Amino acid sequence: MDKRINNLSIRGRVVYLIMCFEKYVTEKYPDRDWAPVCDLMWKICDSSDYIDNSAYRYMEIIPEYLYEFENYKDADFDFLTEEDYLHFITIIPADDNNLEVLMHNIYNVAMEYAYTGIPDNAPDTIPYIQKVESVMNNLHIELPDLSLIDNLTDPEHWWGKAFDGRYLSSIL
Repeated sequence: MDKRINNLSIRGRVVYLIMCFEKYVTEKYPDRDWAPVCDLMWKICDSSDYIDNSAYRYMEIIPEYLYEFENYKDADFDFLTEEDYLHFITIIPADDNNLEVLMHNIYNVAMEYAYTGIPDNAPDTIPYIQKVESVMNNLHIELPDLSLIDNLTDPEHWWGKAFDGRYLSSIL
């Protein structure tokens, strides 16, 4: 793991993992429209809502939760409409363990310190990043260029400033 990750804010780390996700899906599933999925991911970092609310919305499309029940009615989603559910199940495969790791760890990093203080360098998020990097490395998918996000640091307030990072997206 590149040591520069230790300096990234929580939002910066989420951005890094989203960029990993985008590289993965464009290589593995190039014919699918991942824009609706990425849109929910990038909202975790912008100022459209609190980071935890955006992460909860996003959580509902992580395969573990999206496919927990056999149909929309039994799932009792808090945010996902039936129309959205039907759309997301056509995009997101139910049986890709690597995709599950990537998607779940974006959520894990965003929520690790949601209701507590963040110690310097937010160390509890590092294992999540390492899991994602392990998937990427095992599949020989190049990791994102950290120089694109070196500025996403905030050592005085480890959450980092909200920003619209869609300009970094390779999908949106």
